[in-house]
Amino acid sequence: MVAMAINVKVLERPRLSFWEKLYIPQVLKGLMITIRHITNHQPITVKYPEEVKALPENYRGLHVMPADDEGEIRCVACKLCEIACPTQAISIVSEPADDYGIERRPKVYNIDFMRCVFCGFCVEACPCDALRMGMKYELSSYNRAGLVHTKEVFFDPNVKSDAPRDNANFLYKMGKGEILDSPEEISKIMGLDGTYSRKPGSPQAT
Repeated sequence: MVAMAINVKVLERPRLSFWEKLYIPQVLKGLMITIRHITNHQPITVKYPEEVKALPENYRGLHVMPADDEGEIRCVACKLCEIACPTQAISIVSEPADDYGIERRPKVYNIDFMRCVFCGFCVEACPCDALRMGMKYELSSYNRAGLVHTKEVFFDPNVKSDAPRDNANFLYKMGKGEILDSPEEISKIMGLDGTYSRKPGSPQAT
């Protein structure tokens, strides 16, 4: 068995002078630093609520549900945000939608802020830009029920979005007469019946 050598460094106690043993110079030096900070004090606190601190653009506060071009909630109740939430703070109950090209809409959309950690995963998971992180941070409540917010709290008709709501966005736009494609393309789309037909000349599948 080979013995391993260990290097040991011995530290000697520093020798202090008489004045250093009294610690008077150190105390005076600390007092001078304190006095300098008092005389040249620059406050960095904000007198809330009279003053509101400017928040960065990427601040993650209370959620916001944008409106579509008709002033309605854009959410299609796909529940991807509910699945992506790591704390299971989102609960959604869907119902059939009357909009052309939109199958479902949220009947109940609640977020429990006793669980929410404002990670933003729900916003990233949303495929139709129906949920964003807002700038509001005053979420205090006197009871637990006040921390469960509904879609009426999140919905902001002043926030607009033109992102497609789902795969039926083309049909949604066509039903409103806002499609910009050529008449030939429109007739081709309207002639689709959902069945697959083999192109002439293509080999038949075996």
